[in-house]
Amino acid sequence: MDTRKVPVFCYWNGCIKDGPDGPFYEGSSPRVIRVESKIKLSTLLDGLHRLTGFQRGKFHIDLIGRYPSIVQQPMVKYMRLPIVDDCSLETMLEVPSYNPSVNNVEFYLEIKPVVSDRSLLANHATRKRSRQEDANVDAHGNVSMRNTTRRSPPEDKNDGRVKDEKIMDDGNNEAVEKDSKMKKLSLTIDLCVSVPKQMILSSTWLDERELHVGMVFGDKDELVKAVKLYSDRRQRKYRADECLSTFQCSRGCIWVLKVAETKSNGFKITEYSGPHTCQPADVGSDFLAGEIQGLIKAQPSLSIADMFAWVKGDFGYTVSHSIMSDAKKKATVAILGDLDKSFSVLPKLMAALCSSNKMVLDWQYDSFPDPKDASFRSVFWAFQQSIEGFPHCRPLIIVDTVDLSGNHPAKLLVAAGRDAESMIFPLAFAIITQESLSADNWRWFFACIREKVTQRNGLCLITSLNPDIVAVVKEPECQWAQHRFCLRHLCYKFYDVFSNNLMTEFVFKAGTTTYEPLCDYYLAKIEGMNPDARKWLDEIPLHQWALAHDDGGLRYGIRTTNIIYRTYDFINKALDLPITTCILLIFDHLAELFKFRRGHPGESLNGKDLYAEQVMTHFEAYKVASTTHNVLPLDFTREKFEVMHQDGKLSFVVHRSDRLCTCGNWQLHKIPCSHVIAVCRRLNIDHMQYVDDFYRTENFLAVYATDFNPLPGVADWPEASLVPRLFPPGSSPISAEPRKKVTGEKRRSKTGKKKKERSEVLKTEPEPNREDVSVC
Repeated sequence: MDTRKVPVFCYWNGCIKDGPDGPFYEGSSPRVIRVESKIKLSTLLDGLHRLTGFQRGKFHIDLIGRYPSIVQQPMVKYMRLPIVDDCSLETMLEVPSYNPSVNNVEFYLEIKPVVSDRSLLANHATRKRSRQEDANVDAHGNVSMRNTTRRSPPEDKNDGRVKDEKIMDDGNNEAVEKDSKMKKLSLTIDLCVSVPKQMILSSTWLDERELHVGMVFGDKDELVKAVKLYSDRRQRKYRADECLSTFQCSRGCIWVLKVAETKSNGFKITEYSGPHTCQPADVGSDFLAGEIQGLIKAQPSLSIADMFAWVKGDFGYTVSHSIMSDAKKKATVAILGDLDKSFSVLPKLMAALCSSNKMVLDWQYDSFPDPKDASFRSVFWAFQQSIEGFPHCRPLIIVDTVDLSGNHPAKLLVAAGRDAESMIFPLAFAIITQESLSADNWRWFFACIREKVTQRNGLCLITSLNPDIVAVVKEPECQWAQHRFCLRHLCYKFYDVFSNNLMTEFVFKAGTTTYEPLCDYYLAKIEGMNPDARKWLDEIPLHQWALAHDDGGLRYGIRTTNIIYRTYDFINKALDLPITTCILLIFDHLAELFKFRRGHPGESLNGKDLYAEQVMTHFEAYKVASTTHNVLPLDFTREKFEVMHQDGKLSFVVHRSDRLCTCGNWQLHKIPCSHVIAVCRRLNIDHMQYVDDFYRTENFLAVYATDFNPLPGVADWPEASLVPRLFPPGSSPISAEPRKKVTGEKRRSKTGKKKKERSEVLKTEPEPNREDVSVC
């Protein structure tokens, strides 16, 4: 028997409208349930009556499915399919199986009263029993309703309210088990949402987006609970009179609700002004995490912008970006597990990313005697979208690390490029346990980049002076890139050896200038202060750290690697994040990054600005400066010119055919400097022909051309059959002694004082607060 469960999005309390692609639902957020693929229509309707709170016999539910009538990628057209029998229901539930582009099934619920509103409250005793049902939510999102205030009837009787069967599973004849001792009735609804405890699921106001005139409640207790739930979810405060007949906003906005008692001892809303127009009370990330947990479980890659819209639509208020981001992190941790459990969930997460976004992946783990279990060591991944975009970036790769703190400290290794706007382009990632970060891991990381990510020639690799990296890059297998060092790491190491602020500042200036004579000047100053310091620097080839000696401009003027750390510092700021949450946050970051940058250069595509915005900005300044230059030809071939500044103190030589200027900027950044523009004006030629092609706007667009696909719901993640069950590093399948918790603050405290002194030296770029990467 087919026992698959299908995610179903149920809509009600709104209306069906028709759009260009077919019907859609407006005015309500979906409630997500999971049903057996072979469920009977009658069983599904029983469950929907209890889910919505509309009692069977007094309300009738008609189901309308949103059925894909035309599926021609990327176009999908839908039609309305009334669900009238088991056959039409099965047709809808089979949609995801036959149409991979359709991830979910959507049902629109049309609820109609069978009797009048007045008769709805006639049987007050039945409503009172319904109000005594409490809802208990377990850690997996299952809601269990138990009758705890009333004795169960004898086994040979039925109270007529609940059938003796499981709501969402027609294939199991033992759906609801009768316990002869306890005699309690247990109903289970498998939901993908979080429902607060002790919620009265039988009440019709449970999923109302807004209170309205005519809404009826069984008694004052139900009325108060309804108003409190409505106010709590919208983070508003209210006050009520002694008789509980009038409720008003505590902040004095227009929100007012008045009720009157009915003949059946119920209460009906007679006057209502709303919604609230005041600002909500302080909304914390803990509250929001509970509200969006079900949303993220169904759509793990939901963007922050989409969550803003959902909160605004459902609750009528907005929160700050930091609160919403923090709430998403907390909700993700609740779904994917804590620091230890996340390792067992990690293979399924990576399998879901691979299947949805064609991610390349490589594992390292230590196997246990039982081959089904292993201890995590490292994982490498890169998204196909980044792999396809990298050929349009400059031919260089920047590598840096980010500390991941918690019970199991690790390193996040990041490889990135630079796009036409000189912004970081994420290329590949790896997470490696701190104990195993060695030359072997660096060798594995670089091999994965070369084999799985890029085979481009003429690449430049910029890293720290980590001795393991230096040793690995010198090996024949890693000769696919020209190695360069991060200038900031060099300055850190120099200060650690010589502890001299002024000399360290001269090292930084020697590395950043593009003018060779000025670089030599600072090196001479260092030699005069301490000959041993100059000898220490001479052991490192100048072309690996000084821009002025970067032959061929391979590093495109890039001086440091810590820009990567600042880009992904949002992970390290949230201490103790599980590994699965870190990876999901990186995926969200990349998806938003590609979407944002794809629309970034749109204004420049006007037929004139064919190059990146930063290039055009530089040219505006260079053009102004070039008007003050005097140009003198040095040969008859019109290839070599001397360009003098107006004051006559500085002069530079431009070699047009070799694309060289003695100022160093042209060959270093691959953009014509003011001296080249002055020469082109003298020759009446276009200086734009000398701009590197990687700065073209079309290349910028090609970098981010591929979309990221959303992740499927957590319940739909595939099993990672080729990867064993993973345990935290150093633990075993039985049980492991929890490691002593080491926070980022404690690890950084030892180096904080000395780093403060070094940051005084490098005032132009304040140093991030982190532990030093070990260097030679």
